Amino acid sequence: MKQILIEQIVHSIGGKIRTLRTQERLSLQQLADRAGVSSTAIHKIERGTMTPTITVLMKIADAFGRKVGYFVGEDGELDDFDFQDHVEFVPAANRKPIGDKPGRIKVEHLALKLRDGKIHAALYYFEPGTSSGDRPTSHLGEEFIFQIEGEMEGTIDGRTYNLRPGDSIHFFARLPHTWRVAGRSRALTLWVMTPPPFGSTEIWSNLTRGG
Repeated sequence: MKQILIEQIVHSIGGKIRTLRTQERLSLQQLADRAGVSSTAIHKIERGTMTPTITVLMKIADAFGRKVGYFVGEDGELDDFDFQDHVEFVPAANRKPIGDKPGRIKVEHLALKLRDGKIHAALYYFEPGTSSGDRPTSHLGEEFIFQIEGEMEGTIDGRTYNLRPGDSIHFFARLPHTWRVAGRSRALTLWVMTPPPFGSTEIWSNLTRGG
């Protein structure tokens, strides 16, 4: 799940750069000349195969007359990434799904922007056939999954669990785990993680480190 979130962030940034470049009718080379960044790097960022460093992102943002936060915000309308200091309220009408590059996963973030927050929560929409791959992953923290629609199959520390609507599972993420959508229907899952793999200030610090 951590890798999926990384891909979403990188793809979201690349998509916004590509949209602005298209709107201004700039070629890759023209944007590269304006920003002082190689056209190859911009091409990779747009495709979501390269995470820009904060320096590169600042140069590209300046070339468009934007602030860096524009590329990190979920809706593309933010001047700065809008951290919430005490309470993060997310009206249902304000949630906008973010999709991965193949279009097989969509995410609606529920808990993401609380400054120094300790959890990440989101609704995940998985198309049939989607999976985390054959190679198990493990990391610090805990994960909680509540199945809303469709069916998911999770294998944790060698044991397989079938989640149907109404089922939930809570486990230590240090245990090797994989997951996949079971059946032919789209799955909708509430996924909660602590600590957040890429939520709150960790998004910004990751960009600062260059991914």
